[in-house]
Amino acid sequence: MHSPADTIRIHVERGLRVLALLVLAYAAWIASRPATDAAERASSADLRASLQRWTAAAPSRVHVELDAPPHNEERAWLRALRRAGTPVSWSGRDLHPLALEVASAVDPLGGTMIWLAAPSGARVALSDAIAPIDTLVATGGGGTALAPATSGRLTAAMGGQRAVARVRDSIASRRILVLGGVSWEAKFVITALEEAGWPVDARLTLAPGIAVSQGRPGALDTARHAAVIVVGTVTPGDAAGIARYVRSGGGAVLAGSTSMASLASLAAGRMGARVRPASLTFADDAPRRALGFLAILPRSDAVTLEQRDGRVAVAARRVESGRVVQIGYDETWRWRLGGGGRAVDAHRAWWAALVAAAAYRAVVEIPRQRDEDDAPVARLVHVLGTPTAAETVTGGEAPWAPSPALLFALVSALLVAEIASRRLRGAA
Repeated sequence: MHSPADTIRIHVERGLRVLALLVLAYAAWIASRPATDAAERASSADLRASLQRWTAAAPSRVHVELDAPPHNEERAWLRALRRAGTPVSWSGRDLHPLALEVASAVDPLGGTMIWLAAPSGARVALSDAIAPIDTLVATGGGGTALAPATSGRLTAAMGGQRAVARVRDSIASRRILVLGGVSWEAKFVITALEEAGWPVDARLTLAPGIAVSQGRPGALDTARHAAVIVVGTVTPGDAAGIARYVRSGGGAVLAGSTSMASLASLAAGRMGARVRPASLTFADDAPRRALGFLAILPRSDAVTLEQRDGRVAVAARRVESGRVVQIGYDETWRWRLGGGGRAVDAHRAWWAALVAAAAYRAVVEIPRQRDEDDAPVARLVHVLGTPTAAETVTGGEAPWAPSPALLFALVSALLVAEIASRRLRGAA
């Protein structure tokens, strides 16, 4: 029978043993816990020097804090470090998506089409190797521009970010074919396109079995024609040829009423009721409000290019490899003759833009250049993954980790205290 004092000492000894076991368990957890070394850091300013040091020293991990996307060479270097086994992360609080795409315009006078992706409201400055081109304010996530002539690489600058691209194709020359009936509309469409620099072939029906021709209309073929424009009705043979041409990659512009069943299958939609002009005069800021048009009831796969008061006036769609633009207007010649001093230029530019939207692109590829970086943030994410907050990289403050010597001394002291207590009370 233990005395009350011995009972207390027994409980103390058991507590000392439990504490010793807990310290041993904590030591085992410390030994098995992953290393919490903070990542070596670099900023945009000292990234190149840091890359040289990291290549030689092989740190456990690295983190780059960017205020601008790295250049192609630096991005490739970071990817090489990651592939060599060094974890690489990055953060960039002020980096925003910016992308630039350029291509030769489908225009006999040349030019470059520019497409931008940028946050809505951002101001993006465009320039080429010689001089500034324009400044665009992004709307709906981007913007477009047509530069009549460019030289060398094109740059889009937004704050401290830059996207660089070069035109990687050139457009081989092709002709336009106009088919339909003899009319004022056909006459001034041909005139507008010729003024815009397009070589035009035409075959227009004057009466049953009688047609007038211009150039060498021949058979439709993408090797010769960039697009066909249908003004009015065409013969069944021509309709079948247009369908084959479009499905093989050609472009078609269908103006006004199209009654042929084979062309209706190509169209962007069905023709609805005629919409009367909304204005009596051709205002320079909205000239086509003075034109009547046949409302287009678009298909589900069609894209609306122009509408007025909720009714679609111009729509487009893809048909296999080709593109079709459908126009509800059938008397645009009235705009050219009855508009103001800018009407002729505006009428010509409008028709040239519609033809360019549908035309077959007979491109000659140009190899990509090393200085191109058309989507720097997107390519950075593709190479290194999504950004990581700096606080997450460091893992915060590391938990307290005593030295092995201190843990050994603590366990030894607890065990000695237990054994000494047992000996002093005469326990076996």
